[in-house]
Amino acid sequence: MPYAKVLPIRSAAALSGKIAYLSDTSHANHLDKTVEGLSLHGVQSTAEFLAKTVATVREINERRRRGRKIRNLVDEVIIRTPDLSNLSASERDTFVKNILTDFCPDSPAVAAWHLDKYNGSCDVHIIVANFIDVYPAKTRRSSAFNNIAVVRATSDRITDILNVRRRENGVAPIVTMADVRKQNLKQRGLATLAAQIAPMLPFPTADLPDKIASLGHKVTRYNAKGNTVSVCLSGASKAHRFFVDKLLADAACLAYGVPSVVDGGIVGVYNNIEM
Repeated sequence: MPYAKVLPIRSAAALSGKIAYLSDTSHANHLDKTVEGLSLHGVQSTAEFLAKTVATVREINERRRRGRKIRNLVDEVIIRTPDLSNLSASERDTFVKNILTDFCPDSPAVAAWHLDKYNGSCDVHIIVANFIDVYPAKTRRSSAFNNIAVVRATSDRITDILNVRRRENGVAPIVTMADVRKQNLKQRGLATLAAQIAPMLPFPTADLPDKIASLGHKVTRYNAKGNTVSVCLSGASKAHRFFVDKLLADAACLAYGVPSVVDGGIVGVYNNIEM
């Protein structure tokens, strides 16, 4: 999916206000939206969700004798589908169920869809309690758990599943951000950076900025220690940040005919999409 982000909510007042906002059909932000009713997962009501979340996080913090206290009561997952996607009710249901399964299978959650009345896009907001509902309760987050990476990977996987079903039924597929970027590159007549570097291989990693510059692109920053290079492609106004090792690996795969994984439509580029 094109747009996905995860926001923390740290106070009971903010959480209560957010739940009320999501179902407020009269709010100024929702005048052009169809606001669907809240769906509940692991709780029977929003009041139970609020009370259980606040009490459980407080209890976990009281039991914790070392390490940092939990600061976030919940995570708010926000995903926006592209214009003209026009998700059906069953597709929206599939979307939420898969996000919950991958992101928070054992945590209470509240979800709400906001459907744009005019352009066919829709937003889903999923508020997930920051604990695993077992006895005794445990915090859901850990250093090995990357919230946004899980959400975006799941969004892409569900989009692919829905598109397969749409093609079978003769329905236009959902346009992904990868498709948009590929089309933009095609319109500008630019190949991917890795494809342009591939014929130059092999060369020392330290020579990468000079090789990129020789292609007519502008290297705005090279951080050898941080393993990144920022490049403003020829004809573009904005620089993209690439991971050096991945960029060179993708270029090598292209040079020697080995399949590579393309991240977000531009080989080797680091995409930090925000709403």
